[in-house]
Amino acid sequence: MATLNTLRTRGGIIVSVVIGIALLSFLLGDFGNTGAKLMNDRKMKVGTINGEKIGYAEFADKVDVYTKALETMYGSQSLSAEQQENVKNQVWQALIMQYAWEPGFEQSGLQVSENEQIDMVDGSFISPVIRTTFTNPNTGTFDPAIVRNFVTQIDKDPTAALVWNFIKDQMIQQRYLSKYITLVAKGMYVTDLEVEQGVANSDITNAISYIVKDYSQVADSTIDISQAEVKKYYDAHKNIFRQTASRDIEYVLFDVLPSDSDYVDAEKHINEIAAEFAVSETPLQYATLNSQNPTEKRYFTEDQLPAELAAFAFGANSNGMYGPTKEGDMYTMARVADSKMLPDSVGARHILIGADQKATADSILNALKGGASFAELSATYSQDPGAKAKDGDLGVFQPEQMVPEFSEAVLETNKGDYFTVQTQFGIHVGQVTYKSEPKKKVQLATITYKIEPSETTQQTIYANASKFISEAAGSYENFEKAATDNSLSKRVVRIKNTDRNVSGINNSREIVRWAYNGNKGDVSAIMEVDGNYVIAAITGVSGDGIAPLETVSPQIVSILREQKKGEILAQEMTGSSLAEVASKLNLEVKEAANIDFNSFYIESVGVEPKLIGAVTGAKENTLSKPVAGQKGVFLFDVTSRAKVDNVTPESEKVRLEASAQAYIMERVNQALTEQSKITDNRVKFF
Repeated sequence: MATLNTLRTRGGIIVSVVIGIALLSFLLGDFGNTGAKLMNDRKMKVGTINGEKIGYAEFADKVDVYTKALETMYGSQSLSAEQQENVKNQVWQALIMQYAWEPGFEQSGLQVSENEQIDMVDGSFISPVIRTTFTNPNTGTFDPAIVRNFVTQIDKDPTAALVWNFIKDQMIQQRYLSKYITLVAKGMYVTDLEVEQGVANSDITNAISYIVKDYSQVADSTIDISQAEVKKYYDAHKNIFRQTASRDIEYVLFDVLPSDSDYVDAEKHINEIAAEFAVSETPLQYATLNSQNPTEKRYFTEDQLPAELAAFAFGANSNGMYGPTKEGDMYTMARVADSKMLPDSVGARHILIGADQKATADSILNALKGGASFAELSATYSQDPGAKAKDGDLGVFQPEQMVPEFSEAVLETNKGDYFTVQTQFGIHVGQVTYKSEPKKKVQLATITYKIEPSETTQQTIYANASKFISEAAGSYENFEKAATDNSLSKRVVRIKNTDRNVSGINNSREIVRWAYNGNKGDVSAIMEVDGNYVIAAITGVSGDGIAPLETVSPQIVSILREQKKGEILAQEMTGSSLAEVASKLNLEVKEAANIDFNSFYIESVGVEPKLIGAVTGAKENTLSKPVAGQKGVFLFDVTSRAKVDNVTPESEKVRLEASAQAYIMERVNQALTEQSKITDNRVKFF
């Protein structure tokens, strides 16, 4: 199944394509109805979307389908932990599309018909998902022949059908969202009045003289804020206190690190290995058996190695041993296992057939040696459509770009000669078409050894964690006291249910899951995370929606206090001229220039949007009213105002249109998500 194997090299691309087109991170995979809703009415709900209950079984089934599709495309037996986590997130977004977005698109009259789907695969308007997934690995461009060849396998191979359904669903969903965004974008336009105002805002620049009195000059203790004032402000501004669900936790970390005795034992062990390695007659085999990291068998040029290692491998002492050297907790030693004169790049063409067709491969090889046309035999027998389209030619490549067996066969064969070799893709009947000038390369036998905590060290650290938990269990107060008594540093973090990790700890989804299954005041058991021990306490629980008054009251008090300080300072800043007020308040008159309406900040002043707005709207050579800004209260005169040609109507229209399009990209995603009525409880299960 050559085309499926070709797709495996593109497995990551289909994800990036969908993400890269118009905020399509929400479009990764809708795998059809599995009918697995048996548990929706029970407590095993992972969430709700647009009123639809998403059961554990339905979600898990979709995750399983998506996982199998990606494993096939990646050509791997299993996905990494990070990839598995991404699968869960992507399936959740697929369910949002299925239950919320797609029904809305259809109600709006948007369709992706069967004829359109055919055109997206093999027509005038190829889907970006198809175009980027089915690329020729040699040219990097879309290859329709690869698509057609793959489609012919769907009825014959269940795995190919699984992958195709996965690709097709994403293709359709991408087109839906693309149409919707286009529909919204067509409703956005820039008026002549907006262009005129934009030019005026950019083409008039101001210079000012100003004084400022900082809020800090009024003591906090002199400002009284009543609970009634706080409540009034809260009721009038509730939307600014909208929040997403979160948990506040504190945790202590017991790092599992090597002890002093572990370092001593490691040095003794590495010296014993070094003594044996130095005299081994088969250094590559010895390294393979004794290195913690796999030993590379490829050959390196001098400039492909770190300077110190290259100096050894290509120097006068290359028959000896490099190291042992220690960097951090890692020991390294190396010997030159072999050296050869090898090309940096090679070229070849091949005919790929099934692994069970050895007799056919032998016949093809004999025919080629007898003068048969390579192009004709490739067209008849090859199962690699990309190479077949080029008469079997694979172009010029570096040996490490191909699977090792194929590269070794090319390197061992003279230019113009034929060879056969079997790889994971099948049997290749090939011919070497090019070899660059040979260079000296070395094969290194390398041993790496990382110093790890011994079992005794791990037991000691776990005992310390156990002692802490016995003191901390039961309440947050106990946790806080135990941390103080044991001189342990508490770390504070706020986490959301979609967080994969707690800040500062890798692979810590377990902590997130625990926090969302617990209550305020809970203290965890010992959690082993990323090789260390963690004990946490939940200090706060926040839900979706408007934050409670008691939670945001301190924030409101700060806002109201600053407002009252501004009123006090503004009352002091009165007079007939800027110089008079400055003299009365013992303030320095400062200067600022190049201020226009589109300015983000004022040099030597900072980010002060209210001041910028007041300056651009003020009369020239007229004392302003006090302006309550970010850092304090300002008083100013516009000393000069000049017209400059920063923009033209044409350039301003382009800028405003681009700004509008960027706004659409941001707001479409946000608006659709807000309207989807989502409750996400996945963290309680995964």
